[in-house]
Amino acid sequence: MQALHDEGRTRFIGVSNVTPDQLAALLRRPGVRPTFVQNRCYASLGWDAAVRAICDREGLAYQGFSLLTANQKTMRGRVVRDIARRHQRTPAQVVFRFAHQLGMIPLTGTTDSRHMAEDLAVYGFELTAAEMQAIQGVG
Repeated sequence: MQALHDEGRTRFIGVSNVTPDQLAALLRRPGVRPTFVQNRCYASLGWDAAVRAICDREGLAYQGFSLLTANQKTMRGRVVRDIARRHQRTPAQVVFRFAHQLGMIPLTGTTDSRHMAEDLAVYGFELTAAEMQAIQGVG
């Protein structure tokens, strides 16, 4: 990746599925720093808070993937369902909005045009601080 960047064949590089220790070690090395960190993000593991903290501190974009498939239990849980009902949204929209408000770039792999439209609708509402805290506490 470094060589491709040096040759001007790519402007940005990224890493995926890294632990906090791996990311910290990578950032200590000379060379081009990653622009993106893309990790599978689990509610049960604190929404990858340690890696996200490094990204925030170092100015890296954190991309959360499998936010829906990795968190089925959370999406079916009472906290997310109640929040979705209050906002008249789907649980998936609540999880994507939560991720966005945390500073993540939520990634989706859908090819369903209805789901794509729902995914984009997360910019039409905002979660309260109490709702954010409640979602952060599930897992």
